[in-house]
Amino acid sequence: MSGGPIILTLTSWAEQRLQNVFTAKTEAAFDDAFDALVGTHATITVNGQKTSRAAYKKLLRSEEANETSGSVSFKGAVEVVKDTKALIPTGEVGVFFEATVHHKLLLFSNNITSSINLIVENVNTKPGEPEFDGRVATTIDQVYTDVPSIVERK
Repeated sequence: MSGGPIILTLTSWAEQRLQNVFTAKTEAAFDDAFDALVGTHATITVNGQKTSRAAYKKLLRSEEANETSGSVSFKGAVEVVKDTKALIPTGEVGVFFEATVHHKLLLFSNNITSSINLIVENVNTKPGEPEFDGRVATTIDQVYTDVPSIVERK
């Protein structure tokens, strides 16, 4: 058995990063998850409107505020790898998912349904240096709905 790193497919990479964003329990964990997903200079469109990285972060973080638990269910994905011979796959990936965020202080949750398309690049690899997984989304196009609902407490 090799002791080397496990390289995720584009779909697995996107699903893992999104899962981490929607289930982060602290602001520090959210910041780390967001930075691992969204590139520093990413081009971001949400529901047809261009937005800044900071505004996108605030939008996603507002879904997590006061969170006690969250879950993500992936319903489908498609990927197109840019270079099938590359050690670390980059390219385009589209993921459809549903997320539920339960709030700590209030008796409601948010039910999010979303389709997100990402262009993923390995931005930290320089020619002549060893490859490592420095992938981030450099382009994000997301369509989503967010429906609050009352939580039945038992």
